[in-house]
Amino acid sequence: MSDTNLHDQVSPQQTPDSEALPETDGSNAKPRKTVTRRQVLAMAGCGVAGLVVGGVLATWGVTSESIASGRVTIRTTPTKMIVTDRARCSGCQRCEMMCTLKNDGRVCQSIARVRVWPNYNYGHGVDTKDGAFENCQFTIESCKQCADPQCMNYCPVHAIYCDEESGARVVDSERCIGCGMCHAACPWNMPVVDSETGKSTKCISCGRCAEQCPNGAIKFIDWKDIADEVIAQGVVSTATIV
Repeated sequence: MSDTNLHDQVSPQQTPDSEALPETDGSNAKPRKTVTRRQVLAMAGCGVAGLVVGGVLATWGVTSESIASGRVTIRTTPTKMIVTDRARCSGCQRCEMMCTLKNDGRVCQSIARVRVWPNYNYGHGVDTKDGAFENCQFTIESCKQCADPQCMNYCPVHAIYCDEESGARVVDSERCIGCGMCHAACPWNMPVVDSETGKSTKCISCGRCAEQCPNGAIKFIDWKDIADEVIAQGVVSTATIV
């Protein structure tokens, strides 16, 4: 994943947050209330960068130092914060396998929405000295879920849209014509056209990669859990939770 400065990595996406909906695990337990990014940031009275600097996210290894070093990268959607930690990545590529098994019904690294293999051997660049042949620091690349996504802007048939529930940019396979314009337009070439289906694929923030990572190198963190940490650290009182 490309290194960017602190502001670029932690600024929240500028899309409407989904409404808070109850979540259940299928049991008779009390539904877990969904808290959105917008609610947490309003409650804390600061942006995502403020949560980092204030130490609220240290529980998940997200600190100013870890971000500045390039070890940790974070992205946000209205319902989740996505954290990748390259120091925890062993290069096993299980995330790629499980991503395509769930979304495509087969293992196919070339269309995985999360990627380790492109930089596996030699690292992200000629001077990085990471990858299997140097220091075994593996680069985890994933969709940035941009506030102004070029993949969506340049799609000639408007096949990419913002999912109302997750906030992720997703591909409407019925509209997609497989032209590859989204791949070319994305600065990180995240969307990829599946040669078998002739349709573009991209990350939908399903979280399967995080669920199956044996080392916790990828985390999908509920904003509800971050809200709990904000309260535990006394940043706000519980009375401000709606």
